[in-house]
Amino acid sequence: MTTEGIESYVPGLLKLYSVQYLVRIADDWLRSREQLPVLVFMLLVYSPLSVSLSLVLGLTFYLLWRTQLSAFIYPWGHPGIRWICEDTLLYVAFIGGLTYDSVVPEGWPLLGLSSLEITTLVGSFLLIKTGLVFMILQFFNARFSSKHSTTITDRVLNMVLIRYGYKEGLLTSNLKTMQEEFIRVTNYHKTRKKNKS
Repeated sequence: MTTEGIESYVPGLLKLYSVQYLVRIADDWLRSREQLPVLVFMLLVYSPLSVSLSLVLGLTFYLLWRTQLSAFIYPWGHPGIRWICEDTLLYVAFIGGLTYDSVVPEGWPLLGLSSLEITTLVGSFLLIKTGLVFMILQFFNARFSSKHSTTITDRVLNMVLIRYGYKEGLLTSNLKTMQEEFIRVTNYHKTRKKNKS
């Protein structure tokens, strides 16, 4: 999408935000497709839930977040997503969780991770961080998705533009046209009623 395309899509938005800023926001949301599910999965593994339940819930959240991300994009959520997308947070949570039991002071509760939980955690962490899960999902997406579907990057950028436009009280060009047409039809029917009486 070009600068002119953004300006025609949400008139006035580029006077408030630069293109680079909007693209950085979209990029942060796109990076959250890998980072947030990994953090959620880590929390599930560190919780008292069983490994199988943690795996099912983590996989469900992963698939939901990857496929429906554009529905969750809101300007107020960006600072949290930006913080979550920091690799430092992910590595601290990963290494901290694995080493917690060996360094925790006496009297504190232990995580008590079993070797199966540790193996599951390390394996899923490596599969997601190396991009293997992403490549497998891309393969299935290319194989079974509609040829006319919009890519996730386009959907995310589109939602960023729409949500930030709404935040500033700006309508997309299509909505503005629909609103004007709705007002015209409403006024037409009001004047038609008056003329009949």
